[in-house]
Amino acid sequence: MAVAYRYLWECSRFYRRKFEEAGLGPDSVHSVDDLPKIPLTHREEWLEDQEANPPWGTFSPLRDEDWLERGWMFFSTSGTTAKSPRVFRHTTFDRDIWGYLGARGLHSMGIRNGDLAILCFSYGTSVGFWSMHYALHHMGVPLISGGGANTERRAMFIQNYRPTVLMCTPSYVLYMGRKMEALGISPRESSIRLICASGEPGACVPATKKRVEELWGAEIHDHFGCTEVAMPPLGYPCSHLVKRKDKPVDSHLMEDVYIPEALDPQTYQPVPEGQPGVLVVSNLYSEAQPILRYVMGDWIAISTEPCECGRTHARAVGGLRGRNDKLIKIRGLLFFPAAIEDAIRSLPEVGDEFRVELDHVGDMDQVKVTIEPSPQTAEISDRERRAKVVEALKGTLGLRVDLEVVPYGSLPRSKFKSDRLTDRRPKLFNPHGE
Repeated sequence: MAVAYRYLWECSRFYRRKFEEAGLGPDSVHSVDDLPKIPLTHREEWLEDQEANPPWGTFSPLRDEDWLERGWMFFSTSGTTAKSPRVFRHTTFDRDIWGYLGARGLHSMGIRNGDLAILCFSYGTSVGFWSMHYALHHMGVPLISGGGANTERRAMFIQNYRPTVLMCTPSYVLYMGRKMEALGISPRESSIRLICASGEPGACVPATKKRVEELWGAEIHDHFGCTEVAMPPLGYPCSHLVKRKDKPVDSHLMEDVYIPEALDPQTYQPVPEGQPGVLVVSNLYSEAQPILRYVMGDWIAISTEPCECGRTHARAVGGLRGRNDKLIKIRGLLFFPAAIEDAIRSLPEVGDEFRVELDHVGDMDQVKVTIEPSPQTAEISDRERRAKVVEALKGTLGLRVDLEVVPYGSLPRSKFKSDRLTDRRPKLFNPHGE
């Protein structure tokens, strides 16, 4: 902790300025007990710094000559509305430690020598795919790169070369499984025994987890972090936790290289253990991004109770619950999109895809949900199907929704991250609107 702070003080103009504005000096931080002294960092600050100091900004301690001498790879975030995405340069040191830390997470899930993995990611500039790639290298586990291959070719790879581990987003694992069924290939009878899912919270959503595991006959594990501060997994389950069938799966947090905090989103003070708060993370190991107290913005509840597997690191209870900026408020009620996902996918009468649309009509918020029928339950009428979904959502959200049933295959399928919610309410009623 003290070394990371001193490194930023000496080598990052951005953080030197932040620390001085907070009244800190070069020797103000000696241990984790001094963490509250350090000011929080928000993503908007990085965007402003990068735009004022193109192209890299001044937050990274990495100098141009360092990058050219021992640089490894350039990464960027997705989804930003700025002129340029947030960009990050990493070194060969970062690459090697990513591989080691990532291997710890994959080993916890149950991946071992003798496995063969297939990675169904695009291999773009997002960090998660590459951390998995180098983690497998570190473990001596061979891999098949599915990047650039379409779903039919990936299905052929699985059928012919029999990988045992599948890595992709939760949305894509459902899409791919249904596509394989349409091709006459049974996902459940394939060689896949373990799925490592990243990019979305689906692996920790009980109904989605159940759906995936029934489709593939394989365990699904969550693998989460973020481009800015937690490049290998910050959180991952163990083979003990993932066997839970009746409640959300917890994730272990890599506390020896990260410091996770759960803070009240209004006061940014710590919440009691086990209570939900906004996730703030400090990275203690990166040469290029040793960031302290970055507001990831995900909701998390942290428990220090040891796991039955024997690991003593803190756990994220139920994994990540959703981003604070995705928290929805309707008629005074607060919930995350994952709550809708869990309610819908808990019903076998409903297909995998759905769409949620929010509008403000007159003086009232309106919620419209569009679903598809499950092909396995064609004998059920749309009226009966509609009634079951409306009742399930009323129990979950505490309000009634308008529901439309469309033919199977009508809604768009995603091969990467899926955004199934559209909020068209004016900013007055939608606090996260533009």
